Amino acid sequence: MKKLSFPLIVILLVCIILTLVGYNTLITRNESQKYQNLQKNQPVSSKSTNNQTIYCIGDSLTLESNAYPTYLSQLTNCSVETFGGQKDQTIDMAIRIGRTKIYAYDITIPAQTDPVEITLYDEDHDKLDVLKNKGSNFSNVEIKGISGILKYDEEKEIHTFTRDEAGEEISIDDYTRITADFPTFDKDGIAVIFTGTYDPYESGSIFKTITYQRAILNQLGIKKYVVVSLTSKRTFQIVNDMNAVLEKEHGEHFLSFRDYLLENGLKDADITPTDGDKSDLDKGYIPRSLLRNNLVDGNEYFHELLAKQIVEKMQDLKYLSKQDINMNQE
Repeated sequence: MKKLSFPLIVILLVCIILTLVGYNTLITRNESQKYQNLQKNQPVSSKSTNNQTIYCIGDSLTLESNAYPTYLSQLTNCSVETFGGQKDQTIDMAIRIGRTKIYAYDITIPAQTDPVEITLYDEDHDKLDVLKNKGSNFSNVEIKGISGILKYDEEKEIHTFTRDEAGEEISIDDYTRITADFPTFDKDGIAVIFTGTYDPYESGSIFKTITYQRAILNQLGIKKYVVVSLTSKRTFQIVNDMNAVLEKEHGEHFLSFRDYLLENGLKDADITPTDGDKSDLDKGYIPRSLLRNNLVDGNEYFHELLAKQIVEKMQDLKYLSKQDINMNQE
C-alpha cells in the first residue's frame, strides 16, 4: 500500500472533524427540540410557589373539610392555609395566635404524669372561659419550662394539665404564662377573618368581638385582609345592627355576606326556592337550602358562594390580579 501524502492526511482529518461537528450540532439541535417539546407537554401546576398566601382564620365554619377555604384553593392560584379552633370564640383565636396571653396560677404540677386541674387567667388576673375545643394549637403547651397537654373536660367543665414526662414537683405561686407553638404569617399575605358565630350573645358583645379581631390583625401584621359578616339571625336577633358596627369598624375590608345571601344566594346557587326558603326570607333568615340541618351552619352551597364573594372582594381591593385567579374555575 502506498503511503498517503501529508496534504492528503490533513484534508482527511479536516473532513472527519467537520463531519463530527455537524453530527454534534444535529444531535444538540434535536435534543434541544425534544426538551422544548417536553416542556410544552408537561402539565403546569395551578399553584405557583411565587404567589401569595391566603390565611383563613376562624372557627368550625373555616376548619371543616368542605368549608370555604377548600373552594378558595380551587378558585385561586394562591396557597391557602387555615387556623383556628372548633367552635372557637374570637378571644380563643386571639389566644391561639399569641396576641392574648393566658396564665396559670396557684397550682402544683406533680412529679408524676398525673393530670392536675388548672384555671386559666388573663393578664389582669381575671378567670377565662376559653380553649374548650380542638384547634390548630394549645393542646401541647408549656408552663414554667414543663411541657405537657392542656385538655378540657366537658363533663366536669374543667381544664387539666398533664406533663409529658415525670420530673421534679413544681409549685406555681405567681401568675405564669402558658405558651404554645405559635404560628408565623407572611406579612405580604392576605387574611380572611370569619369570627363571632360562637361569641356570647349579650349586650355589647359585638364590641368584644371587634376588640379581639383587632388583636388578631395586630398580631398578624398583615395589611391586606377581609372580615366576613355575621350571618345568622336565628342566633343573633340584632344581627343587622351587629354587622353595621362591624362594617363601621372595618370599612372597605368588610364583606357583607349576609346581605348577599339574602338577595342573591339562592339564585347564584341555582336553587329553586322551597316554601321553607320563602318563609325564611320573609323573616330575614338565611334560606335553609343554604344551611345544614341545624339551620345555623352553612352547607356546601354556602361555602362555595362565600369563597366566590371573598375572591370578588379581594379583586375589588386589588389584592388579587388576573394571574392569581384560576380561570378554569371561574
